[in-house]
Amino acid sequence: MRKHRSCQAIRFIAKIAILEDPQAPAQVVPLMAGVLSTRCIGGNGMIQVTWTGAAGLTFETPDEIILIDPYYTRVDLFNTLLGPISPDEAAIDSALSAMQKVKAVIVGHTHSDHALDVPYIIQRSNAQLVGSSSLDTLMTLAGLPGRTLVCRGGETVALSEHALVTMIRSAHGLVFAGKVPFQGEIRPSATLPMKASGYRLGTVFAPRLQIHGISFLHVGSANFIEEEVQGYTCDVLFLCAAGWHKTEGYPHRLIDITRPGTVVLIHYDDFSKPHVKGTQTRKLPLLDLKGMVRSIKAQFPQKDVVVPEIDARMSLG
Repeated sequence: MRKHRSCQAIRFIAKIAILEDPQAPAQVVPLMAGVLSTRCIGGNGMIQVTWTGAAGLTFETPDEIILIDPYYTRVDLFNTLLGPISPDEAAIDSALSAMQKVKAVIVGHTHSDHALDVPYIIQRSNAQLVGSSSLDTLMTLAGLPGRTLVCRGGETVALSEHALVTMIRSAHGLVFAGKVPFQGEIRPSATLPMKASGYRLGTVFAPRLQIHGISFLHVGSANFIEEEVQGYTCDVLFLCAAGWHKTEGYPHRLIDITRPGTVVLIHYDDFSKPHVKGTQTRKLPLLDLKGMVRSIKAQFPQKDVVVPEIDARMSLG
Protein backbone atom coordinates (compact mmCIF):
# COMPACT_ATOMS: atom_id res chain seq x y z
CA MET A 1 0.00 0.00 0.00
CA ARG A 2 1.33 3.43 -0.94
CA LYS A 3 1.26 5.60 2.18
CA HIS A 4 1.10 9.33 2.80
CA ARG A 5 2.98 10.89 5.68
CA SER A 6 1.42 14.28 6.37
CA CYS A 7 -1.56 16.44 5.60
CA GLN A 8 -2.24 19.77 3.98
CA ALA A 9 -5.10 21.47 2.20
CA ILE A 10 -5.68 22.03 -1.47
CA ARG A 11 -7.24 25.37 -2.29
CA PHE A 12 -8.92 25.71 -5.66
CA ILE A 13 -9.06 29.27 -6.98
CA ALA A 14 -10.91 29.19 -10.29
CA LYS A 15 -14.29 29.44 -11.90
CA ILE A 16 -15.50 25.88 -11.52
CA ALA A 17 -18.69 23.97 -10.95
CA ILE A 18 -18.93 22.11 -7.66
CA LEU A 19 -21.95 20.21 -6.38
CA GLU A 20 -22.35 19.74 -2.64
CA ASP A 21 -26.05 18.86 -3.01
CA PRO A 22 -26.73 15.89 -5.34
CA GLN A 23 -30.10 17.44 -6.24
CA ALA A 24 -28.76 20.90 -6.97
CA PRO A 25 -28.38 22.05 -10.58
CA ALA A 26 -24.81 22.28 -11.84
CA GLN A 27 -23.65 25.85 -12.24
CA VAL A 28 -20.37 27.66 -12.72
CA VAL A 29 -19.48 29.63 -9.61
CA PRO A 30 -16.39 31.56 -8.49
CA LEU A 31 -14.83 29.49 -5.71
CA MET A 32 -12.32 31.54 -3.79
CA ALA A 33 -12.16 29.67 -0.50
CA GLY A 34 -13.06 26.05 -1.11
CA VAL A 35 -10.61 24.11 1.04
CA LEU A 36 -10.36 20.53 -0.15
CA SER A 37 -8.51 18.10 2.12
CA THR A 38 -5.61 16.05 0.79
CA ARG A 39 -2.66 14.08 2.08
CA CYS A 40 0.81 15.20 1.21
CA ILE A 41 4.12 13.34 1.18
CA GLY A 42 6.11 16.49 1.73
CA GLY A 43 7.46 19.54 -0.02
CA ASN A 44 5.67 22.75 -0.80
CA GLY A 45 5.09 25.21 -3.58
CA MET A 46 2.21 26.33 -5.71
CA ILE A 47 0.93 23.96 -8.39
CA GLN A 48 -1.45 25.29 -11.03
CA VAL A 49 -3.52 22.67 -12.85
CA THR A 50 -5.45 23.47 -16.01
CA TRP A 51 -7.81 21.24 -17.95
CA THR A 52 -7.13 22.06 -21.61
CA GLY A 53 -9.86 19.99 -23.27
CA ALA A 54 -10.39 16.28 -24.02
CA ALA A 55 -8.11 14.43 -21.55
CA GLY A 56 -5.47 17.15 -21.53
CA LEU A 57 -4.03 18.52 -18.29
CA THR A 58 -1.29 21.06 -17.67
CA PHE A 59 0.56 21.02 -14.34
CA GLU A 60 2.63 24.15 -13.78
CA THR A 61 4.97 25.17 -10.98
CA PRO A 62 7.25 28.23 -10.96
CA ASP A 63 9.99 26.05 -12.46
CA GLU A 64 8.36 23.64 -14.88
CA ILE A 65 5.34 22.43 -16.84
CA ILE A 66 4.22 18.81 -17.13
CA LEU A 67 1.59 17.81 -19.67
CA ILE A 68 -0.69 14.78 -19.77
CA ASP A 69 -2.43 13.94 -23.07
CA PRO A 70 -2.06 17.45 -24.55
CA TYR A 71 -4.54 18.01 -27.40
CA TYR A 72 -5.17 21.49 -28.77
CA THR A 73 -5.89 20.79 -32.44
CA ARG A 74 -9.54 19.70 -31.94
CA VAL A 75 -10.02 18.14 -35.38
CA ASP A 76 -13.60 18.52 -36.62
CA LEU A 77 -15.83 15.48 -37.10
CA PHE A 78 -15.67 15.57 -40.92
CA ASN A 79 -11.87 15.38 -40.99
CA THR A 80 -11.80 12.89 -38.11
CA LEU A 81 -13.92 10.51 -40.16
CA LEU A 82 -12.27 11.11 -43.54
CA GLY A 83 -8.76 12.37 -42.70
CA PRO A 84 -5.85 12.54 -42.93
CA ILE A 85 -5.35 14.73 -39.88
CA SER A 86 -2.46 16.95 -38.79
CA PRO A 87 -1.59 19.00 -35.71
CA ASP A 88 -2.69 22.63 -35.70
CA GLU A 89 0.70 24.15 -34.98
CA ALA A 90 -0.66 27.66 -34.47
CA ALA A 91 -3.16 26.41 -31.88
CA ILE A 92 -0.44 24.49 -30.06
CA ASP A 93 1.95 27.46 -30.05
CA SER A 94 -0.82 29.73 -28.76
CA ALA A 95 -1.75 27.32 -25.96
CA LEU A 96 1.85 26.63 -24.96
CA SER A 97 3.44 30.05 -25.05
CA ALA A 98 5.94 28.90 -22.40
CA MET A 99 7.05 25.90 -24.44
CA GLN A 100 10.57 26.07 -23.01
CA LYS A 101 9.18 25.29 -19.53
CA VAL A 102 7.66 21.97 -20.63
CA LYS A 103 9.83 19.37 -18.91
CA ALA A 104 7.75 16.23 -19.50
CA VAL A 105 4.85 14.94 -21.58
CA ILE A 106 2.93 11.84 -20.46
CA VAL A 107 0.60 10.00 -22.84
CA GLY A 108 -2.10 7.62 -21.57
CA HIS A 109 -2.87 6.03 -24.96
CA THR A 110 -2.37 6.81 -28.63
CA HIS A 111 -5.79 7.68 -30.02
CA SER A 112 -5.60 10.94 -31.96
CA ASP A 113 -7.31 13.04 -29.28
CA HIS A 114 -4.51 12.07 -26.89
CA ALA A 115 -1.43 11.82 -29.11
CA LEU A 116 -1.87 13.83 -32.34
CA ASP A 117 -0.14 16.97 -31.03
CA VAL A 118 2.62 15.20 -29.11
CA PRO A 119 5.35 14.94 -31.79
CA TYR A 120 5.17 18.68 -32.50
CA ILE A 121 5.29 19.53 -28.79
CA ILE A 122 8.31 17.28 -28.23
CA GLN A 123 10.08 18.71 -31.26
CA ARG A 124 9.56 22.26 -29.99
CA SER A 125 10.14 21.71 -26.27
CA ASN A 126 12.77 18.96 -26.06
CA ALA A 127 10.74 17.58 -23.12
CA GLN A 128 11.00 14.08 -21.70
CA LEU A 129 8.30 11.82 -23.18
CA VAL A 130 6.72 8.88 -21.34
CA GLY A 131 4.29 6.43 -22.95
CA SER A 132 3.80 3.18 -24.81
CA SER A 133 5.54 1.35 -27.63
CA SER A 134 2.73 2.59 -29.89
CA LEU A 135 3.71 6.16 -28.98
CA ASP A 136 7.33 5.31 -29.75
CA THR A 137 6.24 4.19 -33.22
CA LEU A 138 4.36 7.47 -33.74
CA MET A 139 7.44 9.44 -32.76
CA THR A 140 9.56 7.42 -35.19
CA LEU A 141 7.06 8.15 -37.98
CA ALA A 142 7.40 11.84 -37.08
CA GLY A 143 11.19 11.67 -37.44
CA LEU A 144 11.86 11.55 -33.70
CA PRO A 145 13.03 7.98 -33.01
CA GLY A 146 14.22 7.02 -29.55
CA ARG A 147 12.54 9.98 -27.84
CA THR A 148 9.98 7.92 -25.92
CA LEU A 149 10.65 6.30 -22.58
CA VAL A 150 8.60 3.18 -23.30
CA CYS A 151 6.58 1.75 -20.41
CA ARG A 152 4.62 -1.48 -20.17
CA GLY A 153 2.92 -0.85 -16.84
CA GLY A 154 4.02 -0.35 -13.24
CA GLU A 155 7.14 1.71 -13.93
CA THR A 156 7.88 4.81 -11.85
CA VAL A 157 9.78 7.50 -13.75
CA ALA A 158 11.49 10.55 -12.24
CA LEU A 159 10.54 13.61 -14.28
CA SER A 160 12.40 16.23 -12.25
CA GLU A 161 13.66 16.87 -8.74
CA HIS A 162 10.09 17.32 -7.48
CA ALA A 163 7.99 15.22 -9.88
CA LEU A 164 7.60 11.56 -10.74
CA VAL A 165 5.01 9.45 -12.53
CA THR A 166 3.88 5.85 -12.14
CA MET A 167 2.39 4.36 -15.31
CA ILE A 168 -0.47 2.16 -14.10
CA ARG A 169 -1.91 -0.25 -16.67
CA SER A 170 -5.48 0.63 -17.52
CA ALA A 171 -8.23 0.05 -20.10
CA HIS A 172 -10.24 2.09 -22.58
CA GLY A 173 -13.93 2.77 -22.12
CA LEU A 174 -16.62 1.52 -24.46
CA VAL A 175 -17.68 3.93 -27.17
CA PHE A 176 -19.71 3.23 -30.29
CA ALA A 177 -21.90 0.10 -30.20
CA GLY A 178 -20.30 -0.83 -26.89
CA LYS A 179 -16.85 -1.32 -28.41
CA VAL A 180 -13.38 0.16 -28.02
CA PRO A 181 -12.37 1.97 -31.24
CA PHE A 182 -9.13 1.52 -33.16
CA GLN A 183 -7.55 -1.18 -31.04
CA GLY A 184 -4.01 -2.42 -31.60
CA GLU A 185 -0.74 -0.58 -32.17
CA ILE A 186 0.17 2.25 -34.52
CA ARG A 187 1.71 0.50 -37.51
CA PRO A 188 5.41 1.11 -38.28
CA SER A 189 4.51 1.00 -41.99
CA ALA A 190 2.17 4.00 -41.66
CA THR A 191 3.05 7.46 -42.93
CA LEU A 192 2.16 10.90 -41.58
CA PRO A 193 -0.24 12.55 -41.91
CA MET A 194 -2.63 9.63 -41.42
CA LYS A 195 -6.31 9.16 -40.69
CA ALA A 196 -7.66 9.16 -37.16
CA SER A 197 -8.15 5.40 -37.53
CA GLY A 198 -4.39 5.05 -37.89
CA TYR A 199 -3.91 6.39 -34.37
CA ARG A 200 -4.39 2.99 -32.78
CA LEU A 201 -5.00 2.61 -29.07
CA GLY A 202 -1.74 1.01 -27.94
CA THR A 203 -1.21 0.18 -24.27
CA VAL A 204 -3.50 2.18 -22.00
CA PHE A 205 -2.17 3.81 -18.83
CA ALA A 206 -3.64 5.73 -15.92
CA PRO A 207 -0.65 7.91 -14.96
CA ARG A 208 -0.23 8.67 -11.26
CA LEU A 209 1.69 11.92 -11.08
CA GLN A 210 3.32 13.26 -7.92
CA ILE A 211 4.48 16.87 -7.73
CA HIS A 212 5.88 18.26 -4.47
CA GLY A 213 4.32 15.23 -2.78
CA ILE A 214 0.76 15.86 -3.98
CA SER A 215 -0.58 12.91 -5.96
CA PHE A 216 -2.82 13.10 -9.03
CA LEU A 217 -4.34 10.09 -10.79
CA HIS A 218 -5.32 10.70 -14.42
CA VAL A 219 -7.92 8.34 -15.88
CA GLY A 220 -8.18 9.50 -19.48
CA SER A 221 -10.76 6.94 -20.57
CA ALA A 222 -13.79 5.68 -18.67
CA ASN A 223 -12.44 2.31 -17.59
CA PHE A 224 -9.82 0.78 -15.29
CA ILE A 225 -8.22 -2.54 -14.34
CA GLU A 226 -8.97 -3.18 -10.69
CA GLU A 227 -6.02 -5.46 -9.98
CA GLU A 228 -3.62 -2.90 -11.49
CA VAL A 229 -4.92 0.09 -9.52
CA GLN A 230 -5.15 -1.77 -6.19
CA GLY A 231 -2.76 -0.27 -3.64
CA TYR A 232 -2.61 3.17 -5.24
CA THR A 233 -4.22 6.19 -3.62
CA CYS A 234 -4.33 9.80 -4.76
CA ASP A 235 -5.16 13.25 -3.50
CA VAL A 236 -6.91 14.37 -6.68
CA LEU A 237 -8.59 11.98 -9.14
CA PHE A 238 -9.18 13.19 -12.70
CA LEU A 239 -11.93 11.13 -14.34
CA CYS A 240 -12.96 10.85 -17.97
CA ALA A 241 -16.70 11.56 -18.09
CA ALA A 242 -17.35 10.39 -21.66
CA GLY A 243 -18.92 6.92 -21.52
CA TRP A 244 -18.95 6.85 -17.72
CA HIS A 245 -22.13 4.76 -17.48
CA LYS A 246 -20.92 1.99 -19.82
CA THR A 247 -18.32 0.38 -17.55
CA GLU A 248 -19.29 -1.68 -14.51
CA GLY A 249 -17.90 -0.20 -11.30
CA TYR A 250 -16.90 3.08 -12.94
CA PRO A 251 -16.30 5.44 -11.36
CA HIS A 252 -17.50 4.31 -7.91
CA ARG A 253 -15.21 1.31 -7.43
CA LEU A 254 -12.24 3.32 -8.66
CA ILE A 255 -13.00 6.11 -6.18
CA ASP A 256 -13.40 3.53 -3.42
CA ILE A 257 -9.95 2.06 -4.15
CA THR A 258 -7.98 5.26 -4.70
CA ARG A 259 -9.61 7.32 -1.91
CA PRO A 260 -9.14 10.81 -3.37
CA GLY A 261 -10.08 13.92 -1.45
CA THR A 262 -11.25 15.56 -4.65
CA VAL A 263 -12.70 14.20 -7.89
CA VAL A 264 -12.39 16.33 -11.04
CA LEU A 265 -14.41 15.43 -14.14
CA ILE A 266 -12.74 15.98 -17.53
CA HIS A 267 -13.07 14.75 -21.14
CA TYR A 268 -16.73 15.78 -21.22
CA ASP A 269 -16.29 18.41 -23.95
CA ASP A 270 -17.19 18.04 -27.62
CA PHE A 271 -13.56 18.05 -28.76
CA SER A 272 -14.57 18.01 -32.44
CA LYS A 273 -15.63 21.65 -32.04
CA PRO A 274 -13.33 24.63 -31.51
CA HIS A 275 -13.23 26.19 -28.07
CA VAL A 276 -12.99 29.95 -27.64
CA LYS A 277 -11.11 30.82 -24.47
CA GLY A 278 -13.38 32.30 -21.84
CA THR A 279 -16.57 30.76 -23.23
CA GLN A 280 -18.63 27.97 -21.70
CA THR A 281 -17.49 24.45 -22.56
CA ARG A 282 -19.60 22.72 -25.21
CA LYS A 283 -20.52 19.29 -23.81
CA LEU A 284 -20.67 15.98 -25.63
CA PRO A 285 -24.27 15.08 -26.50
CA LEU A 286 -26.12 12.48 -24.40
CA LEU A 287 -23.42 12.56 -21.71
CA ASP A 288 -25.56 13.23 -18.60
CA LEU A 289 -22.77 15.00 -16.75
CA LYS A 290 -25.11 16.07 -13.96
CA GLY A 291 -26.15 12.45 -13.55
CA MET A 292 -22.51 11.43 -13.12
CA VAL A 293 -21.99 14.07 -10.43
CA ARG A 294 -25.14 13.04 -8.57
CA SER A 295 -24.20 9.37 -8.80
CA ILE A 296 -20.79 10.06 -7.24
CA LYS A 297 -22.19 12.33 -4.53
CA ALA A 298 -24.88 9.80 -3.64
CA GLN A 299 -22.23 7.19 -2.81
CA PHE A 300 -19.47 9.54 -1.61
CA PRO A 301 -21.26 12.55 -0.07
CA GLN A 302 -18.12 13.82 1.68
CA LYS A 303 -16.04 14.09 -1.49
CA ASP A 304 -15.74 17.26 -3.49
CA VAL A 305 -16.74 16.78 -7.12
CA VAL A 306 -15.39 19.48 -9.41
CA VAL A 307 -16.45 20.13 -13.01
CA PRO A 308 -14.05 22.70 -14.50
CA GLU A 309 -14.51 24.72 -17.65
CA ILE A 310 -11.80 24.35 -20.29
CA ASP A 311 -8.82 26.55 -19.37
CA ALA A 312 -10.05 27.05 -15.79
CA ARG A 313 -6.96 27.26 -13.61
CA MET A 314 -6.94 25.37 -10.33
CA SER A 315 -4.31 26.56 -7.87
CA LEU A 316 -3.04 24.13 -5.28
CA GLY A 317 -0.74 24.81 -2.42
